[in-house]
Amino acid sequence: MKNAAEYENTDENLSNTTESIYKSPLFHDQNQNPEKEALLTDSASSSHTEQSPYEEVAVNISNTDDPNTLCLTFRSMLIGILLTCVMAFTSQFFALRTSPLDLNIGIVVLISYMIGELMSRILPDRIFNITTNPGPFTMKEYALITIMASSGLRTYEGIETLIIQRFHFKYNLGHFNSVLFLLVMHALAISLSGILQRYLIWPDFMIWPKTLMSCSLIRTLIHENEFMKDHSRWKITRSKFFWLIVLCQFVWYWLPGYIFPLLSFFSLICIMSPKNVVLSQVTGAYGLGFGAIEFDWNAWVAYLDSPILVPFWAHIHIFVGFAAVIWIAAPLTYYLNVWDSKKLPIISNSVFDKDGNFYNTSKILTKEYHRNETAYEIYGPGFLSGGFVISYAFTFASIASLIVHTIVYHGKTIVKQFRSSLSEKNNDIHAKLMSHYPEVPEWW
Repeated sequence: MKNAAEYENTDENLSNTTESIYKSPLFHDQNQNPEKEALLTDSASSSHTEQSPYEEVAVNISNTDDPNTLCLTFRSMLIGILLTCVMAFTSQFFALRTSPLDLNIGIVVLISYMIGELMSRILPDRIFNITTNPGPFTMKEYALITIMASSGLRTYEGIETLIIQRFHFKYNLGHFNSVLFLLVMHALAISLSGILQRYLIWPDFMIWPKTLMSCSLIRTLIHENEFMKDHSRWKITRSKFFWLIVLCQFVWYWLPGYIFPLLSFFSLICIMSPKNVVLSQVTGAYGLGFGAIEFDWNAWVAYLDSPILVPFWAHIHIFVGFAAVIWIAAPLTYYLNVWDSKKLPIISNSVFDKDGNFYNTSKILTKEYHRNETAYEIYGPGFLSGGFVISYAFTFASIASLIVHTIVYHGKTIVKQFRSSLSEKNNDIHAKLMSHYPEVPEWW
């Protein structure tokens, strides 16, 4: 994200690029709809053409709103609950793979679009005196579905805690207590997000790239015919281009995912000399990976985010850090036999005993799952591979460096925005639009 200082005083002097984009009737139709105009002509807004000072937001988020657009409907709730359950089950089911299946928010938007369009065409208007099909699907319905289903796109540390207890310590908390534990953890997280909303959501400089991507995709699918096409060199619409990419990706995945799984992640150098231990450690897919090849997109984005969403400079930083930790520090630790690293694999996230075997936690625990000191003295402590220890060390160092970097480079901006957030005034156009909606429903 660009420096916030570059956008100072740009509310009144937006770039020509941003202004030309918003000549489309999709964004400036307040003269056609007085209800939208009313949201922008109150005392908090001084101009019909007011925009966000950040071009990333201005080109993705509309500066108009219609409060009469349907949002909380039978269709949106049904699809939202259904996709939330399906996405939560799928993401958790594939989370334990070596290369987890990546489910991003674009999949949610795509599936909700297909189901929503189908329901808007086949559902009757009313069922048992309940309005089930009030008309075409709206952007707000898609947004609500996306927000609901995106909560199930990733596994959470609470689930991992229960898995470790059950499979490593043979302690079963029970279904009721497990569900209660997860509900408490999620309620705590939601409470903290609500408390920090004033500092993480309301300020105009808080830009969330994935959210911008989702908004752009929803607008592309719904308002395909409302964008100007005369000034573009493209001979294909963005929606058709999107579906073409989806088809190509679907066809391609059959090769590494089903027909020839070896192409998912392999090392051609190891195949040439399979009995060379050092070569397999350095170039192997389960070693340092120097020379390993991947043809599976999920293997690329399983642990790092999609390069479509993350800026190029961020990927360069990640690669430099990866090379320093995995290709320099880890092999030095291993081949110099620091911490008796040669007894263990060069890279592994497992715990081992002093002989290099997998650590058996049941040997040092009592029936009450307390540590047996006598058994622990005989069996010995657990050991981690040298590469994993180095990785953990850099992880803890990154936390401290993140705090220092934030204070040094963004300390003044944070203090300024914190003072601004203490007041009710917010100059961002989208915060002004949201101020017309109550924080708490009337029925609460």
